[in-house]
Amino acid sequence: MAGVIVTIGTFDGVHLGHQAVLRQAREKATASGLPLVAYTFGVPPRRDAGEPAPPGLLLSRDLKERLLRGWADRVVWANFAEVGLLSAGRFVEEVLARDLGARGVVVGEAFRFGRGRQGDARLLRRLAEGLGIVVTAVPSVRVGGAAVSSSEIRRLVRAGRVGEARALLGRPPILAGPVVHGDGIGKGLGYPTANLSLDPEVLLPADGIYLVRAFLAGRGSPGLLYVGERPTVAGTARRCEVYLLEPPQEGLYEKVIEVHVLERIRDDRAFASLEALRRQIDRDVAGARALLATSEEDSRPVLP
Repeated sequence: MAGVIVTIGTFDGVHLGHQAVLRQAREKATASGLPLVAYTFGVPPRRDAGEPAPPGLLLSRDLKERLLRGWADRVVWANFAEVGLLSAGRFVEEVLARDLGARGVVVGEAFRFGRGRQGDARLLRRLAEGLGIVVTAVPSVRVGGAAVSSSEIRRLVRAGRVGEARALLGRPPILAGPVVHGDGIGKGLGYPTANLSLDPEVLLPADGIYLVRAFLAGRGSPGLLYVGERPTVAGTARRCEVYLLEPPQEGLYEKVIEVHVLERIRDDRAFASLEALRRQIDRDVAGARALLATSEEDSRPVLP
């Protein structure tokens, strides 16, 4: 019988908990010989429903799509402002059964659906059973005794605790965006940086300097990421700049760089002069090289 296996969620971060759901959905799709559809939302449902916005997203749409396609045969983007108006019963009948042709559905055990988030996994199973749809609820993944969640990862990233966030994501936090023109201050200091234009919806880590691995067209280079307002030069706008320790020969402008944030090196702060800033960058680069010498980091690019 034709149909699909469906997994549903916002999947912001595609963290270890999401991966457990996706893994089980993939196994069921393979066993049944049916394609797997990831049914997802561009922003968390609570935000589309008018509730207070979370402090940014963990992934841009492009990155999330790429990660989901590592598991699913097809990604369907839904607008929760529309489907959130449906009752639990109508969602199962009209979206899962009629529109998607679901024969099986895999969700996390904390899954909620329907108008007012009235439905849970138990109700989903009861409603779907009468339509011949088999529902599987996957237990939450726990790290350090607590369930892995996007909200906790956001809290860690916001605080600059990227190593702890990485443990819950199963990979480093990722930023990606095209290189745009800056004001050349880094170049004048002997450390030319690539200024990134990032999706404003995506959460940046706390201001500071980070060890990163950056990818350009699939080729990687270690580097330093600066996030902050450049207080030494009385900056006002928050910047995200990357200094590549192994820069490519070709120009970077307008090319997309994918940045994997590995470890925080220090806070952002103002220096008495540009020369003092340059000396600190010397120390930052030396520290980064020392960290790399003992690192077993093996990041793989997400974007092509």
